[in-house]
Amino acid sequence: MKCYNVSSRNPSAEEVPVARRFKLHAPARIACAVALLTPMAAFPATDTEIAELRAMVDQMKSQYERRIQDLESRLAKAERDATRAATRSEAAAVRAEQAAAVASTESRPMTAPLVTPPASPEPGKTGLGALTSGTAFNPQISVFLDGNYYHDGIDGEGATVVGEAFQPSRGAPHDHGHGHDHGHDEGHGGHVHGLTENGFNFREAEIAFSATVDPYFDASLFIAIDGDGTVELEEGYFQTRSLPAGLRVKGGKFLSDFGYINRQHPHEWDFVDQNLPYLNLLGPHGLQDTGLQLTWLPKLPFYTLLGVEGLQGNQEIFGATLGDDDRAALELGDTKDGPRLWTAFAKVAPEIGINHALQLGLSYANNNQHQAVHEHTHVHHGHHDDGHDNGHDDGHDHHHEIEVHRNGLAGDAQLWGVDLVYKYDGGGAYGHKDFKFQSEYLRSIKDMRITSSAHPEVVGSRRTFTTDGLYAQAIYGFAPKWTAGLRYDVLGMTNEVSGGKNASFGSSDRWTFDVTWNLTEFSRLRAQYAHNDILQAPGERERFDAFYLQFLVSMGSHGAHAF
Repeated sequence: MKCYNVSSRNPSAEEVPVARRFKLHAPARIACAVALLTPMAAFPATDTEIAELRAMVDQMKSQYERRIQDLESRLAKAERDATRAATRSEAAAVRAEQAAAVASTESRPMTAPLVTPPASPEPGKTGLGALTSGTAFNPQISVFLDGNYYHDGIDGEGATVVGEAFQPSRGAPHDHGHGHDHGHDEGHGGHVHGLTENGFNFREAEIAFSATVDPYFDASLFIAIDGDGTVELEEGYFQTRSLPAGLRVKGGKFLSDFGYINRQHPHEWDFVDQNLPYLNLLGPHGLQDTGLQLTWLPKLPFYTLLGVEGLQGNQEIFGATLGDDDRAALELGDTKDGPRLWTAFAKVAPEIGINHALQLGLSYANNNQHQAVHEHTHVHHGHHDDGHDNGHDDGHDHHHEIEVHRNGLAGDAQLWGVDLVYKYDGGGAYGHKDFKFQSEYLRSIKDMRITSSAHPEVVGSRRTFTTDGLYAQAIYGFAPKWTAGLRYDVLGMTNEVSGGKNASFGSSDRWTFDVTWNLTEFSRLRAQYAHNDILQAPGERERFDAFYLQFLVSMGSHGAHAF
């Protein structure tokens, strides 16, 4: 920018810089320098401009993380440029010329947002922008309250029945005698999402803490308090912030990035309860464990995330281990040292249009130790002659002897997963006309050997248990703040045991419909109806309807969830 002589007597003459036409004294030169700096000071960052930047970040957070990081990088660059402009006063003339050049090409001057997060990030999802320690609270705190009214036609047992749909790996039938019983893997513990009875239920209160520890680490903590007062640590982990080449390390206790819905907490679900495949193949907590995760976000034209995890392997269903007494009695051996559970996953999100988003995922998990105990009963029919005092015409007293036999099994477990998520932004207010479709397919394979049995001839023989599952769901915003959802989930399209004894069993499935009213970003009401057809044992089914009326309330700062 140049300072011109506005008092020239020849208006048509070429304008000449004042410094060249007049000899200015020191005070005049200082005044001119102040004038040169005026364009930068005259246009401070306004609340409106900062709000616009934050709105841009919020909009991008509804899509996927790569766009968030790009926008935060731009914001960080703007902050650095503004800081340099404010502190290097010795280069004021040069900066003034640069500001004039920018002003000639842009509709407004560059703004300098405050050094605070552009929006309240999801716990654990803070980007590489400004430090969250600049907020009013450090750590950032939020609380989620989740309760419901529930009713089913089987005396409130529906939630339990749904979570125990028959699969042979959790208690295969036996053909000895005239009856059998089915056992389940032991070692289950902790609180269970959705443990419900007819009437009113308070599922949980979840407290979330998150903060940027320093320029190198973020940290998050999630604590769940059940309606009965049970307190459990759901997640507690750190994440690196500044590793090179798109690398990031997470460590602690966390929900695995296997699949799509596994990493979500219950208040993030589009339905009140978890789908059948996840609930029965992974348990109510999904893949939740202690260990390390390494992810890589390469610089590609489209979003790509690759990751591996090494986890301790303490699982409820996938890689369960038994207690000391059972291991000794069933000759299962000691529990192996961790990590026992390894996962690998890849997520790809190609660009398909400004209003469309698509993410595809492939996941694999292997737990190198899985233990189980299967119980079955033998019913022996017999009689003895006790004379004629018993009143029976045949002179015999018929009786039954029931023996409970336990088989110990040990081996490993594998799990494959494929997921697809599609979102459409309808452009309406408060989600009106928005559409979301998601689906996942899981396949569990447990390769086991019998370690002990009442029938010595079967000890050492191999059993392979295979069970798969699928869910598909769609959510549509039929009015501002209102959505309707439809879900179909099935467990056991393949539901079999092979090796020595081959058998195939039926499947369990369910149709679910819900309507959700998002009053604000802090409160939600949902009505849900489901028709269940659950296989409880070979040849035994439970068909029933279930109804939920759920409320979700959140307190404190929380941002948009990940894609």
